[in-house]
Amino acid sequence: MCLVVGTRQLTFSDDKGDEQEWLPGDPRSAVDAFLEFVAERREAGTTSFAIEDEENDEALLLLFEVRAVCRVKGPQHARTEYRVVTGRGDHRAQVDTFVRGGFAALDPHGPWLPDVDSLLRARSAQLHEKAARRADSGSDAPERRRKELRSEFDTSVLRRTHPRELRRRLEVLTLVDGREPATVAGVTHYGFGDAVNAWFTAGGRGLVVTFDRTSALDCSDDAAAQAALYDGVPADLLALVRNAPESSTALNVPHPDGGTLVAATGIFTFAGPCAMADGLVSRLQETGTGIEDTGLDRLENFLALKDFTPAAVAQAGPWSAEDVARGFAASAPEQAVPALDKEAVDRFCEIWADSGYNDRWDVHYVLFDSYTVEEAGERRDDLLELVGTLGLDRVDAPPEATTGEVWVRTDPRIDAELGNWA
Repeated sequence: MCLVVGTRQLTFSDDKGDEQEWLPGDPRSAVDAFLEFVAERREAGTTSFAIEDEENDEALLLLFEVRAVCRVKGPQHARTEYRVVTGRGDHRAQVDTFVRGGFAALDPHGPWLPDVDSLLRARSAQLHEKAARRADSGSDAPERRRKELRSEFDTSVLRRTHPRELRRRLEVLTLVDGREPATVAGVTHYGFGDAVNAWFTAGGRGLVVTFDRTSALDCSDDAAAQAALYDGVPADLLALVRNAPESSTALNVPHPDGGTLVAATGIFTFAGPCAMADGLVSRLQETGTGIEDTGLDRLENFLALKDFTPAAVAQAGPWSAEDVARGFAASAPEQAVPALDKEAVDRFCEIWADSGYNDRWDVHYVLFDSYTVEEAGERRDDLLELVGTLGLDRVDAPPEATTGEVWVRTDPRIDAELGNWA
């Protein structure tokens, strides 16, 4: 049986008796509403949750305490099966699949185990494997701290801001600060004050750098330490800050291999989903400092503004109302975007409806999550061709993603059509 997303009522519940109904037409998707229900109650210590389709006698249970999910079908042809949670995005992917297609749609997302004993054996094997890896690598405390830092950043304002909106605001703020965005060889440099700089290529890849001279992370007088802060930045993005043209917003410091490097206390890449540079994460972990020490707040103060207006910017920033007004007036007006080929859009939406979802901040379409290239097969090839045809921005999948996973930045023209498929 193929279920159509959004056409049936769902019930959310937890092991403490709390319940919540989700009805078709709710402005939030069923997935987002359920995960919000879960997040609110997990803070109070609740560990088991269910999303139930009473009409079809089906349910999916999230069992956080034992890191497992359970799918239930009954009473006719009753089945209860379990699956060990293996990694990032597992819960959301399972919930998304259940909402889209019910019990049967989860078949390829196993292995599904027939009883609790089988689950416990599989869970035990997984724990032994993890313990062996930890024994090989020594204490896992540093790695745990790095994961905590990345998890914290994943909820930051910068991570939640679409690069399209980020660039629009950076352009305005650069102009408000009395400067001009400078484009050389297809790379545009934005910057304001002496704390925020950003470079974006015509293809949408970018690097945001913040600098706080008062931060414990400031190592601008130590060439090796400053270079190490950029560890993990893709080579094409690192090239944007090596021997960069002189700028009143950026401080160039010596590089150990010769030439210069832009001084930074915060380094954020836009090769895939926005992320902190590996070198920055390591430095935060080593020094016990936090994301608040990177100087990112100098940018996020403006990204957090719900209404990005001259009045709001004048209130949040150090500029006069006149300077702010001039900057807004000088910014390029929003240009009408061309319509996309309807057939190509429909084909993209069909693949999304079958094998995709939006990330938690609606910045990316995530397609073929947990698939290998072989498992995704020809449909993945079709998707990549459509991404090119439609001119969408495909980005690098996160390092921990499976080989078939595809991340594409969201586009309002596609979003307008996805409502017909959700």
